[in-house]
Amino acid sequence: MLLALSLAIAGPRVLLVGDTGDDTAMARIVSKDIGVELARSDWLLALGDFYYDAPPSDQPDCVEQVAARYRAFYGAFPAKKVVPVLGNHDVTTPVQDSFSPAARSCSVEAFARLGWVAGGEYPSHVRKLDKAGIKVDLAVIDAGFYGAGAPRPTLKFRDGAWRFYAAHYAWRTTAGKCSEQDKIPVEWLGRPPMDLWLNGHAHHLDAVPVDAVMAVTSGGGMEMRQRKVCEGVQSLFTYVQEPEGPPVGGYVALDVESRTQVRLTPRVCTPEGCAWKPAVVCTRESGKLGVGCSLVPEAPN
Repeated sequence: MLLALSLAIAGPRVLLVGDTGDDTAMARIVSKDIGVELARSDWLLALGDFYYDAPPSDQPDCVEQVAARYRAFYGAFPAKKVVPVLGNHDVTTPVQDSFSPAARSCSVEAFARLGWVAGGEYPSHVRKLDKAGIKVDLAVIDAGFYGAGAPRPTLKFRDGAWRFYAAHYAWRTTAGKCSEQDKIPVEWLGRPPMDLWLNGHAHHLDAVPVDAVMAVTSGGGMEMRQRKVCEGVQSLFTYVQEPEGPPVGGYVALDVESRTQVRLTPRVCTPEGCAWKPAVVCTRESGKLGVGCSLVPEAPN
């Protein structure tokens, strides 16, 4: 049934996962499941925090240590399908007390060693994906974007393309990182500059409307955390670790079904396996940025 479902979707398909920095039993379950789904997907958007607690940038073999940790989760995936996004842990000192150019360089060199990016600098940039007459422009936002005084990224988009922003920090979320709500300086980019904001950082899955933008958190690659309720925030789906439940992890599938509709489907994993949950469908008016979204009552079989 899943194969038939995916084959019926002609447009681009992107899997979203973040926060994979420890080699846990749940991470291995999530990674194996992603490997199956990636065979019929175009990209795996890896949303930061590849290494906990921080790259050992004070050691001469930092790049190899970091690359070895990456391989635990991503090693079996085609390198050309992995789109990495730097997270806060990837760019801090070993004691995590400040931004570290050496840590950032170590992480980016590890990206290159695994064939995810070309060598050298890794600034904010736009990746383009065209499939079945549908255009997707994915802005990958460098971790430096979040720093005080960071320059505004120079990003060029195509007319008519879906516009997604991939970052590590959450714009708004309902179940964790509550003190960080609305800290992303999106006014640098205009409002609304996008259709979807895609992030990790908060260790759960959820979908929160922010005006005409859908903010999607997919930080369950390693293991989800218990809910920390963020007052006044409403989501269309939220998946967290339940206090008395088994360990859970997961990711989100983003299917671009047409020039005016996308589908976001959470995939939740337990020690018993992984299952699709009810999806959120978002639509937009042709030629305009921003979406309206609603929850689809039933999950695919």
